[in-house]
Amino acid sequence: MHLGSLLLPALLALPLAAHGGQSSGDLVAAAAAAGRPPECSARASRAIARGPTVWERARAPELPRYCDLLARGQAQLGGNPEAARDSARLADQILPGHAAPQVLLARAALALGSTEDAARAFDRARHIDPRSVEDPHTLHDLARSLARTGKRDEALATYRALVPRIDLLGTADQRALVLLEAAHLSMAAAGAAAGGAATPPAGARGEGARADLDEAIAYLREARHRSQSQLARDVTLSLALALDRAGDRAQADAALEGEVAGAAPEATRARAAGPHAGAAARARAAGQQAGAADPHAGAAAREHAADDLASAAARLRSVDYLAVPEDRLALEALALERASAAAAIARWEAYLSGAGGRGPWAAAARARLDALRKGAGDGGPRPARAPRERVAAPTRAGGAP
Repeated sequence: MHLGSLLLPALLALPLAAHGGQSSGDLVAAAAAAGRPPECSARASRAIARGPTVWERARAPELPRYCDLLARGQAQLGGNPEAARDSARLADQILPGHAAPQVLLARAALALGSTEDAARAFDRARHIDPRSVEDPHTLHDLARSLARTGKRDEALATYRALVPRIDLLGTADQRALVLLEAAHLSMAAAGAAAGGAATPPAGARGEGARADLDEAIAYLREARHRSQSQLARDVTLSLALALDRAGDRAQADAALEGEVAGAAPEATRARAAGPHAGAAARARAAGQQAGAADPHAGAAAREHAADDLASAAARLRSVDYLAVPEDRLALEALALERASAAAAIARWEAYLSGAGGRGPWAAAARARLDALRKGAGDGGPRPARAPRERVAAPTRAGGAP
């Protein structure tokens, strides 16, 4: 049993243990309260209509306005980050020296694309109060800021702290995004452990790379077993990529086909994950049996899945969860393999002619490219038709065609 299969269940068990077995409602309430700065908690604990006490007014006459600005800034983050930044700056002027305005400044800067400004503001906030970034949404922004400024080890450690709290995030898309980002950082760590060599090393470095890949696979399996989100196809492609790099070609192909390799292992995983996962597994098994009973229905389903994956390739240009830019080409290639072999070959060739050809996953990429060329040359399996959507030209790691 590899490290990844042990690590993720342990991480996911942490929230309940950390809160002494609190109910999910208690955890959600705790998450909502976690974003409230401590200097505002006493005031927020009373009904707003009652207002601050005379003692509070005498001790900190500007505190109500400061807390209102922070609350307003938090609400503005999603739709108007510029206004959130202005609220944070004004709050910091009213009561300087607190961490909360710096946290809000950091999150607003990240939303505006100012990664370096976000990193500096997060550093100031953590210097004032290390606990100021423990809210799950803030922790996610901190992890993204660290990853984008090249601090991958610290970013991955932050994601490991965040994963046990993802159920406190608001939507399935947010939870899937956290797991995708964590998985791609783990794959990048595996590449670094391999030393960037085109041939993965043996010994301790090889074991370290495998452990990081196992961690990435564990994150992606967790994302796949959760309720569907808009990122479901991205999860499938990323899982196939991680499995292929780990040397498990059959499982990678099974992920791309939308099937599970072996009903018994899937049932075992579903029982371990819980009753809802078991129901999903039974539904998938029923669908597989229906496809076997009706070959035409099965062919139509496979054709539709190929179209979905081809559409995923077209939209991969806009995603920002990748830790290694050239992996975009690898994901596009995987997405196109079952829809257009020629387009997939072009993507793999572009990957290998760039940084990917000099990295630790070059051999895995070449194996897939050779298999595609062989299949196209000897009359092997080919897609029944071209994908519905036009396939764009391949891009290099930098994004240019």
